[in-house]
Amino acid sequence: MTSAQATYEMLENQTLWTTAVECRAALDAAEIPHAVAGGVAVCLHGYRRNTIDLDVLIRQEDQAKVRAALEQSGFTWIAESAEFRVSSGIPVQFLISGMKAGKDSEVVLPEPDSDGVTVEIEGLNVLDLPRLIEIKLACGLGSPRRTHRDLADVVELIAVHQLSRSFARHLHKSLWAAFRKLVEQSRGT
Repeated sequence: MTSAQATYEMLENQTLWTTAVECRAALDAAEIPHAVAGGVAVCLHGYRRNTIDLDVLIRQEDQAKVRAALEQSGFTWIAESAEFRVSSGIPVQFLISGMKAGKDSEVVLPEPDSDGVTVEIEGLNVLDLPRLIEIKLACGLGSPRRTHRDLADVVELIAVHQLSRSFARHLHKSLWAAFRKLVEQSRGT
């Protein structure tokens, strides 16, 4: 299987990969727990797709430390859009642990330093597969603007990992029925 790094090179989006590596270096140097989420995490978990930004899960109490660490590493804070940018224009956006994963969702974003929440893939701290699917599914169910993208990511991760309906037990109980329905739909049953 092609690596995520090679995928971004092939898609002529190497600056996104470089941004992810630089962000990890800055956060690791400041000893700030974090996890890559969003489209980059989806790619790292095997569904090779492009994206335009880097989403990173951080703890609520680390926001000021994150800002200081990234600014020291050359990232620029853009207050209007509440995100960082690198010189190439790649946005870096943050998910804050403890916040709801989707509108009206029972799922809350986990602490990135909790046991079993992250894995290391290609040198990056990444949400593990159950947490990534959980967050994508909760976001997709809670926002009409995100539904097509997030649910498509879940369907593709189901296919890539050949997940069955029983995988639902690794997710928040409120998502079990929706996940099982996506498994059935992805298999055409």
